[in-house]
Amino acid sequence: MEQMRADGVHYGKTYPAEFFEGMLRCKRDAMEFGLAISEIRRELEKDGFYLSGRGQKGNQYVVLPPSGNVDVMAHYSRVASDALKRGVILGTNTRLDTLSAEERRKHENMLERMAIKAALVSRSAQVAKVIAKKNPKLLKAS
Repeated sequence: MEQMRADGVHYGKTYPAEFFEGMLRCKRDAMEFGLAISEIRRELEKDGFYLSGRGQKGNQYVVLPPSGNVDVMAHYSRVASDALKRGVILGTNTRLDTLSAEERRKHENMLERMAIKAALVSRSAQVAKVIAKKNPKLLKAS
């Protein structure tokens, strides 16, 4: 990150995979490489940038243009919603008779919190769809 910031990060800038291999001192097929790229992405997100390797066949990474961030945001939203739903499904189908009283209490508390979050996310998505149908300009303006 320090080297990237020193060189100047900007939309559309590309980085060959070898740049990261050298800076990270590991090969692109190593697990630590993938973890480090994820950390770099998190840091860049704080500045409004997203580093993508998609479509680059592992040979380079590109800082998406600002218009591409909406697709990343939509992906994050889908993944978060899916994770909440999966957690509720898992929690609902867990055999509670196999848990101690304390484990059951923790389980039920977590399930309740996840179910509420999942319901809120689902409801807000439904409301956004209704708003978009009634006034599409409103969502584009925000």
